[in-house]
Amino acid sequence: MNKDKEIAKLDRRGLMGIMACYLSLNDALADEVAQLDNTAIPTKIEQLMENRLCPVYEMDKCWDGLHFLLTGVSASQPIEDDPLSEAIVGVHVLDTEDFMAVIGSDELPRIVTSLQAVDRIELRKQFKLSAFREQQIYPNIWVDEETDELFVELTLELKNLISFYERSRDQGHDILISIY
Repeated sequence: MNKDKEIAKLDRRGLMGIMACYLSLNDALADEVAQLDNTAIPTKIEQLMENRLCPVYEMDKCWDGLHFLLTGVSASQPIEDDPLSEAIVGVHVLDTEDFMAVIGSDELPRIVTSLQAVDRIELRKQFKLSAFREQQIYPNIWVDEETDELFVELTLELKNLISFYERSRDQGHDILISIY
């Protein structure tokens, strides 16, 4: 399934950005999820999260803002073969009603390397909330009076995502991403 079409479908349905969750799956859990019918995957994700059966990172509503900060475009327009874009929206989109994607354990090292190489000083220089507003980046919170706080929030999400991905990479885990 085409990642652009799936995220655009989310955007049209008005569901974009309700919550982004990243699950770190060992081989057994990844195999279990892979065997499921696509309609059963959201229930499995909820079970994994509720029962704390795997490490989870919840980015909540900042995922589109972080994607825009890293790539200059909304997550509704992912950039194929761009590890910074893939870090937020995944590599392989699953064919489900809700947006779900996967990053394989073999793909995680290049994504982690790209995230680690992000120059935060350069990010700060190009951080213009007017651009977030012009591009209608979700959520609608990009007010100039909170520029410093919003930049800190996004870079904290970046730091936390890198840490989560580093641990997952070191354990050889796959990442299951859900945004709904």
